[in-house]
Order: sequence, then C-alpha cells, then structure tokens
Amino acid sequence: PLLTLARLDQLTITIYVPEDRYGSLHLGQSAQVRVDSFPGTTFSATIEHIADQSEFTPRNVQTSEGRRTTVFAVKLSITNPDGKLKPGMPADVTFDD
Repeated sequence: PLLTLARLDQLTITIYVPEDRYGSLHLGQSAQVRVDSFPGTTFSATIEHIADQSEFTPRNVQTSEGRRTTVFAVKLSITNPDGKLKPGMPADVTFDD
C-alpha cells in the first residue's frame, strides 16, 4: 500500500475513570466494549495505559459517576477484526475482574 489512512482492525479508546475506581485497574486487564450500533455484541479490549496524574472531568463524560471532580485517563486497545467499530463511536466499557 502507498498510504494507510486508518487501521480499523486494532483501535483504541480513552475513557475517564473516577478516583474511587482507579486503584482497581491494572495494565493488561481485560474489558468488554459495547456500542449502540451493535446491540448485544461485545468487543474485547485490554488496558494499555493508565494515567499517573488526575485531571478535571472532560466535557464529554456523560455518566453521573464520571462527572466527579477528578478522573484518570485510561487507554484501551480494542480488537476489531471485522472492522465493525469506527473511530468516534460512543461506547460503554465494562472491566473484567
């Protein structure tokens, strides 16, 4: 290929976790991602980065839990072999224990 615009087989999502959940997360932890476009379908994800400093709640957080004073950014890698997920899709993330 001469040019790659996006690799849709491996995407990332950055979520914001409130301080009271921060301690229960670790690198390599698995999670499930769900999007409105595919109800009943879950996509596997893995935590690849956890911020070491908190920040104020970003504007796009829409859950009451996420609207606390400070949050930590967590970046997850999502397996997307069928190319169903697209950049910019809103998603819900559930962490596996």
